[in-house]
Amino acid sequence: MSERWYEEGLPFTCTACGNCCKSRGEYSHVYLREEEVTAIARHLEMDPVEFVRTQVRVEDGWITLLPGLSRCQFLDDAGRCTVYPVRPVQCRTWPFWDINLDQKTWTEEVNATCPGSRDGALHSADTVDAIAKATEDWYEDRMERWSGPEPGSAEDPA
Repeated sequence: MSERWYEEGLPFTCTACGNCCKSRGEYSHVYLREEEVTAIARHLEMDPVEFVRTQVRVEDGWITLLPGLSRCQFLDDAGRCTVYPVRPVQCRTWPFWDINLDQKTWTEEVNATCPGSRDGALHSADTVDAIAKATEDWYEDRMERWSGPEPGSAEDPA
């Protein structure tokens, strides 16, 4: 197996800047599974049917937060996430997604967007890979329940 360009690990600590919650081309879709829709609706004390009608789009078998917005509809005026305890796995695992583990993408796009990806806590390459794989497994429905660690959480062995 060839050496990963990030073999020494990747830095990341969330700075709560909200930059990852703003639309930037390809990064404008937040995918949800039904469990996540239910959890967010419950957290917001909304009827799940009303939540689906007003807060998401269902298309081609995928559920996404409303597309085309300049920022996530769940950011408050201060740029803080109002659904943080139940935020989607896609949000929990940023920036350790397969698409971001390309060296050029990490250095040119992720670092430009996320200050925590430049000088945050170092996460081992194995942890980064485990998070990226678990995220893919979650959205490809190969995992019944999210069991992957969150970057920077107590369960993260970084």
